[in-house]
Amino acid sequence: MLNKAHTVCSWLIVALGCAHLAFTFHDYDGFSMRAFFFFGSGLAIVFAGFLNVALIRDGGRDRVIKLLCLVANVSCALLFAAVIPLMRQPQVFAGVALFAFVAVAALLTRSR
Repeated sequence: MLNKAHTVCSWLIVALGCAHLAFTFHDYDGFSMRAFFFFGSGLAIVFAGFLNVALIRDGGRDRVIKLLCLVANVSCALLFAAVIPLMRQPQVFAGVALFAFVAVAALLTRSR
């Protein structure tokens, strides 16, 4: 059950990152440093989601994948949480919840 929820949340994180990427073109009129940072943040979210997918597929056998996944998940959860006072929008709360959940799920992943 936890593995299925981890899988669903991992793909929701990828979708959140893709939405972030798409909003770059909506929120910015041209190429600027802010637009590139915004786009890069979306890529980081997508890659963190893919790292969770890699952990699920690996089944927790590779300790390096598990450690990198934990670091990425905790870092992203903390970054999303840090944004809450600045931007009280649903996607920020969703990001905190998703990354907090996958951090716990990654921690509980046992090698098969």
